[in-house]
Amino acid sequence: MLVVCDVGGIDRPDLEAIDGVARLALAARRLGCGVRLENASPQLRDLVAFAGLAEVLPCSIASAVESGGQAEEREEPGGVEEERDPADPVA
Repeated sequence: MLVVCDVGGIDRPDLEAIDGVARLALAARRLGCGVRLENASPQLRDLVAFAGLAEVLPCSIASAVESGGQAEEREEPGGVEEERDPADPVA
């Protein structure tokens, strides 16, 4: 059995949050279950790794916070094109 813990609501991850999630994982393991974190922010994933708990508290691959779209869907950044006002003198 796998316990999926949605941690997307942890805005400012700190060691107290890591402690709470680690205790949850410990209780789940004692019952024969595994734990996976869903929607973990990059900061939370970094803190889990820094605490040495990445193997105990794995994050789902889809946890990455996405901005925009997938890389292949993004448009190439274009330059700014301005039209010249005919009333402006040519410099």
